[in-house]
Amino acid sequence: MRKLQWILLVMLGGLMLTGCGSSNGNGGGQTFACNDGRDNDNDGLIDFPADPGCLSELDASEEDLTTGGPKTRYAMANRCWAIRANGNDSYLRLADGAYSATATAIADAEPFYLKPSSLGHYLLYSSVRDLITASGGSTGTSSSAGADDSAEWLVKGRGDATEYPPTPAYHTEPAPEQVALWHGFVDPQRLFTEFTLYSGTEEANLSVDAEGALVMVAPGTDADLESFSFEPLDGCAQYPEASSDFSGEPFDGTTTDGRVLGHADVHVHISATEFLGGAQHGRPFHKFGVEHALPNCSSPEAHGPQGSLDLVQGAFTQDTDGHATDGWPSFTEWPARGELTHEAIYWKWLERSWASGLRVVVNDLVDNRTLCELQRNAKGDPSQDCNSMNNAGRQAGTMYAMENYIDAQYGGPGQGFFQIVHSPEEARAVIADGKMAVVLGIEISNLFDCQLTYAPNPLRADPSEEDGSGLMAGQNAYGCTVEEGQPNSILTQMQRVHDWGVRQIISIHEFDNAFGGNGIFDGMVLNLGNKENSGGLLSSDLDLLTSGAAADFFANADTLETPTGEFWTTFDCPVEEGDDATPGFSGYFWGNAGGSAQSFGDAFPFGCVPMGQGGRSGGPTPCYPSGVRQCNARWMTPAGQYMFGKLMEMGFIIDFDHLAVGMKSQLLEFAEAQSPVYPLVSTHGTFGGITNDHARRVLAGGGHLYPSNGSSGGFINNMEETLAIYEQAMAGVPEDQRPLFGFGYGTDTNGLSSQTGPRNNPERPLTYPFILYGGTVFDDLDDFAQVPAVIFEQPASRNASGEVVRTWHQDEDGNAHHGMLSGFVQEIRLDGTAEHMQHLFNSAEVYLQTWERTEAASAAIAANGLSVPDGMLRPAPVGTPTEDPFASPAAP
Repeated sequence: MRKLQWILLVMLGGLMLTGCGSSNGNGGGQTFACNDGRDNDNDGLIDFPADPGCLSELDASEEDLTTGGPKTRYAMANRCWAIRANGNDSYLRLADGAYSATATAIADAEPFYLKPSSLGHYLLYSSVRDLITASGGSTGTSSSAGADDSAEWLVKGRGDATEYPPTPAYHTEPAPEQVALWHGFVDPQRLFTEFTLYSGTEEANLSVDAEGALVMVAPGTDADLESFSFEPLDGCAQYPEASSDFSGEPFDGTTTDGRVLGHADVHVHISATEFLGGAQHGRPFHKFGVEHALPNCSSPEAHGPQGSLDLVQGAFTQDTDGHATDGWPSFTEWPARGELTHEAIYWKWLERSWASGLRVVVNDLVDNRTLCELQRNAKGDPSQDCNSMNNAGRQAGTMYAMENYIDAQYGGPGQGFFQIVHSPEEARAVIADGKMAVVLGIEISNLFDCQLTYAPNPLRADPSEEDGSGLMAGQNAYGCTVEEGQPNSILTQMQRVHDWGVRQIISIHEFDNAFGGNGIFDGMVLNLGNKENSGGLLSSDLDLLTSGAAADFFANADTLETPTGEFWTTFDCPVEEGDDATPGFSGYFWGNAGGSAQSFGDAFPFGCVPMGQGGRSGGPTPCYPSGVRQCNARWMTPAGQYMFGKLMEMGFIIDFDHLAVGMKSQLLEFAEAQSPVYPLVSTHGTFGGITNDHARRVLAGGGHLYPSNGSSGGFINNMEETLAIYEQAMAGVPEDQRPLFGFGYGTDTNGLSSQTGPRNNPERPLTYPFILYGGTVFDDLDDFAQVPAVIFEQPASRNASGEVVRTWHQDEDGNAHHGMLSGFVQEIRLDGTAEHMQHLFNSAEVYLQTWERTEAASAAIAANGLSVPDGMLRPAPVGTPTEDPFASPAAP
């Protein structure tokens, strides 16, 4: 999640605002666990084995699976069928406003579109746009917009005794056993000609009575009457759905030398649907479709009439006029690149990104306790759980539910383009099969529940010597412990996260925690959030911000309040140029200067007296040298050293974005002390800043540095700057021994982060349709010689009748939603070279190579032990440094 400027603005805002896409097929061949053959006498007819549902892989062509003959329980997905009741050999039809099994000829049958709601579950959608629902002992109907659980039918082959994994529950933390079952279950993919339809709301099967009426009966009442078959039919109404607006088959396979081909979005928040106490509206998927996932947001539970309850968006953008609330299909104001609290990664839009070559996605489970509590208070819902670890766990459940849903749309387990992976080997197999490897990461302020509470004692131990023993001992208190075996131990919580399938970690986010300090990149607003998160705010803190007068801060200090939160304790950041340049400083990479000038330095009547720990600025008051960029003086703690060591032992990918710049030096020293070096990565622009020396060492150590996704021109400039640092890092290394160079990005979509804007290049406009993988630039790259072309139409929203009611244009709207990454790739072609495109499409491979190096380094630690360098834990400077404060004693 990028800037949290909204932390305080939301507080103020709360006061102010109180008054038909393609690529929908099966996406690959079926896999069968049974090895019994059919047609044993070679007469061209099926010879069923003893298990009447079990056929071999060779028996099932795609045509077999979608006809009236034997098929899997998943094969009916998104196709048109006549439903035959086997008990009376009649088809379901609509007559006199009711559905019954009374049609003797298929020509009189009602065509039903079977829309999967999850694997093995369907909605039965008629030509008059009714859904059949279970109701009491009979059936009823509803519209797709009014669908509820009574419209969902579990379909299983007659006599199928397979124990299928339960459907992952949306926004529910999964148990480790559930994750293992979902991830490891091998579906037998049995074929059947007869099926049962079970209603979970009624705990009953669909059946027919003597007159053909549809009734609900206890399972096993009459096996014949509870049996139905599906036969292909025309004439269905299309179930309402968003479109992805491309045609052609997305490429699969690997390059001739075994590399995966594709680009990587290594920092995104697909699962952020319910984070921040429900501030965001919309979902990346919904089992009942787009009408439920992206509806109007005017309800009191969402953003309210005219968006009047959208406190986060209104306060963050300082736009108190609200917004148009209509969602699908008209989308008057959202999604848009600057609409931060509306869903921007609906699964059909993500499908378009996959078609444009996206092959690795890292979804960071994300939340922020402080903002969640603000939203909870604004909505008056004290029951809202704002523990970020708990919310991250719920988001993990959402990701597995989304994988299940997309698999269902594509015709079976493992068939969807969206596949969660737990290892680089799994990722390579998934990408070779043409799918997108989804890695789970985590980015929360209080990772492992390690929230920091400051002790009100300026003489307490330096962060490098903290023991977390608590306020009574004059020590800062932690919500976690390094003592293993305890419920709140760092290792216990780390294992919890690993069990979810998380493999990438951001250890600090926006605020200081038990491990160390946040990389400062913003002014007073985040600083105030840091005070709230580290022990609480005084109401006089708000007076200071609203009045801008330090006198008010002192005059209105609340003597009855006892929160102990602190502002950042800082030192003056090194300067990279000019007369005041810090001697020996290597400069800031990508121009991302560490630190930020803090507010109110001139507002204090007696000047800024250093009141922070160790005689530094900050701490109890936000008084800093005016106009001087401040860096965080809270560097790595012993708990941080312990935590990073455990991350290495467990083989997590360590993303060092958001760490204080000095902590990044310390973590590099720790990583470089291992043999081989433990790689580090930056996934969205080095948040909090890094130095040029840091960048060189990351690349030399086998890591990667991917920027936040900006304009194509900015992306190309960042790529070239990184390539120059890469050449420095590889000086003296033979070409054939150098790690591959690739350059991906982190969109930070759904992370309260504005997305890429229009590039405004009238000399080379982007026009629709455009074709990727062939033509200019691509024809100069050997990797694309055999890649089939994919055509991208203009992104559009269509209503249930297929009529276009809204379009977006890359040159006018920028990346309004994630699917417009396809336009970003086209921009790279228009504005860049074949070399730039090659580096972009190397980024998925580079991510996997880094992951493999991570696992190799972890294995070496397991074999040889963890090496901790001398002097790694040390105090930050005080005041203005006279030499590079981020230089490591023995940097390679």
